[in-house]
Amino acid sequence: MNQEKIQQIEDEIKQLFLSHSEEAWQVFWFLHLKFVIEKSKELAEKYDGDLEVVWLSAILHDVTQLENPEDHHLTGAQKAYENLVGKGFSVEVAEKVKNVILTHRVNQYKPENLEQKILATADAISHFSTAHYLWISNISKKPFVKLMEKFAEKIERDYAGKIFFEDERKQVEKQYEVLKGWFEFKM
Repeated sequence: MNQEKIQQIEDEIKQLFLSHSEEAWQVFWFLHLKFVIEKSKELAEKYDGDLEVVWLSAILHDVTQLENPEDHHLTGAQKAYENLVGKGFSVEVAEKVKNVILTHRVNQYKPENLEQKILATADAISHFSTAHYLWISNISKKPFVKLMEKFAEKIERDYAGKIFFEDERKQVEKQYEVLKGWFEFKM
């Protein structure tokens, strides 16, 4: 594993977000991406995952959010593969990263291996451990009541279906309960 090369990619992605003209995307780096990268690396170490694949996947998993939020796992997976091969990573590593990114949302494609479960878990934990929902509220054009409904569904899906390790689910249980109460909004 070439940590220097991976750190260079992380620095490039950080710069991509921090140089964005919209403050919301600058904040996204600190609020979400940085958290997911660190949590993914921590989980890879804890559960003996492939650090190279996990770290690269965490760095690149949301890059195409900037252009295609709804299908960013699809476009991002392919873009990550091309980017990594272009930077001299093996096709094998690039393919693994592509598949991890493809499954991180746990919707069309479900995580099957350890590295896929690590990124999905880290991504979900960030939704409970940062001001994620405030950030979405700030950038969303949806009516408040619709956002609350969407958030209520999302925390259930994240808690029950995206956190693949019992220790980590227990770590966010209190935040889950608090958010569940917030999003049970009725008019």
